[in-house]
Amino acid sequence: MPNKLYSSTDLSELQIYRIALVRSLSDGDSLFYHDALIITKKVGAHRGRISAVGDASEVAIAHGLDLDTIPKLDGLLMPAFFDTHFHWVQDDVRVMPKASLIEWLEKYTFPEEAKYGSAEFARQKAEYFWKRILSQGTVGGLCYSSIHDIALEEAMRLAPNDFLIGNVLMTMNCPANITQTVEEAIDSVERAAELYKKRYVCTPRFAPTTAPEVMIASAKAARLNNCFQQTHLDENEQEVEWVMDMYKKLPGFEDVASYTEIYSRVGMLGPKSVFGHCIFVTDAEWCLLADSGSRIASCPTSNAPLSQLGLGSGLFDFEKAESYDVLWSLASDIGGGPFLSMFDVMRSFVDQNVAAGRPAANYNKALHRSTFKGAEVMDISEDRGMLSENYYFDAIRVPMPSGVFSDGDGESVIEAVVRSLPDREATGTLVLETFIKGESHFRKDSPV
Repeated sequence: MPNKLYSSTDLSELQIYRIALVRSLSDGDSLFYHDALIITKKVGAHRGRISAVGDASEVAIAHGLDLDTIPKLDGLLMPAFFDTHFHWVQDDVRVMPKASLIEWLEKYTFPEEAKYGSAEFARQKAEYFWKRILSQGTVGGLCYSSIHDIALEEAMRLAPNDFLIGNVLMTMNCPANITQTVEEAIDSVERAAELYKKRYVCTPRFAPTTAPEVMIASAKAARLNNCFQQTHLDENEQEVEWVMDMYKKLPGFEDVASYTEIYSRVGMLGPKSVFGHCIFVTDAEWCLLADSGSRIASCPTSNAPLSQLGLGSGLFDFEKAESYDVLWSLASDIGGGPFLSMFDVMRSFVDQNVAAGRPAANYNKALHRSTFKGAEVMDISEDRGMLSENYYFDAIRVPMPSGVFSDGDGESVIEAVVRSLPDREATGTLVLETFIKGESHFRKDSPV
């Protein structure tokens, strides 16, 4: 008989889950268990942390548990997602026609974002969106709001703490109803950074819409308040040409050599800076990103061909990023991306890269870059983003896919989950339950 390591009092302080499980361990390694046990703490300073995880029989023996008394839950447990680049105020334009980035922004996105100056509109949309994202299994990330204080306030009020949010700064080349003066933008970022501290992300929308002096002030506010910074970089060729033509005419930038160098000159590069897309990056730019420790959020569904409901920008070269040791993770880019579910992002990442001759883009990597690496981009991977001992229990429960799977072969199970759905829209219905730090924050039988 095993030693009884837990008394009845001890057991009342634990939460024990018995369920099929996939654990992501690295880009190339995931583990599947037909029958696993996960033990978490329910009380005390370590509440929500995993104290044991693995094969059910082995964990039960090691911890003196009677496995026959522990019922098995339905479904499959997986690590929860961290989405490192999305615009919560673009949820309603995610499937609008996307002939080009600039046209899509001007025709659909900017008019939609202008509506968020209304307190009632912002409140209603926030109440819906921040429930919906949990129903997709996403428990944290880096988020863009509109220019408006009220939209930022509503998002901060309703989003779980591991969503870091910034109001975009826009002072030029934008419609008048969403254009700030330089003074308004600087005042906005300085006030919000001081108020929200680490939950705030200093967010110049991108170089063509944000005056250099605003980006300089934003970078200073980020440093003073230990905030992240985020913006867009090298998304498509038309954008790069537009930016370079514009900045070479601005005082102090006449000799600028690249889009990335613009951000370098205003103080935006660094280990707490996350750049979205990064598709048309030159070798000189890769060096700037690598030397500064800057990070990248790759958005395959947003950058996908028009026929796949993307903007047709191109494909991020993750192999080049890794050759320069630049940290990157996957992201949905709602609303450039058409679906909020990271399952759809994973599918797109694998399909596009395999078609381009990059077999290293497999489902092990897709899951790891949507979970642990997202947490690492956000500097919280010490205890977030992985279903391992001493990590917080951030998890999702999904239906167990049909098929015969071998213990240990996580990738086949991950792919089967994604491929089990009849269409891309259905990815949003996949999650049955979402846990954050051991607490259930969404159940499919509850209204979203």
